[in-house]
Amino acid sequence: MLSPGAVLFFTLILMASSLGQRTRKPYGSTSPISTIQAQANFNAQQFAGTWLLVAVGSACRFLQEQGHRAEATTLHIAPQGAAMAASTFRKLDGICWQVRQLYGITGVPGRFLLQAPRARGPVHVVVAETDYQSFAILYLEQARRLSVKLYTRTLPVSDSALNAFEERVRGANLTEDQIFFFPKYGFCETADQFHILNEMPK
Repeated sequence: MLSPGAVLFFTLILMASSLGQRTRKPYGSTSPISTIQAQANFNAQQFAGTWLLVAVGSACRFLQEQGHRAEATTLHIAPQGAAMAASTFRKLDGICWQVRQLYGITGVPGRFLLQAPRARGPVHVVVAETDYQSFAILYLEQARRLSVKLYTRTLPVSDSALNAFEERVRGANLTEDQIFFFPKYGFCETADQFHILNEMPK
């Protein structure tokens, strides 16, 4: 059984739904993320590189209760055709871990599908807003529950990016109390071979 720290680790990476029971929606109802527009003319090559996770807006109960245990998180993106290979670096119990995942293609630029063994079903990802040089706002949805992430290339994050993120959070029917800010120090750059979790499709 995973420790609470490990559960938080994977929850923060996937930003999926609450670890509790999921509310079933009527079949055929509109998925929340389907109404989110992707960045116009999204360019994966420009989006590639290193991003620092600044904040997450989410109704995840476990995150709200255990979010204070979060560590600084880095996301490295490398294009694979129209898809994107993502490597997330974060400490767990003082040790740097790397999680490798594939943001698979959906046929729509800026919209991706993440199939991760540890997730409860597929995770839909939309790069909703980015200038490629300084900030990016991503939406993630699993089991029809939406979360919003703010990334930056460098710290501190600009006020304009933070304001755009907070507006997106409100638009997702989340409150300021459901925004969690990540540490601005202690980032991992690498992980040894014993602390790599590869969730890339084989």
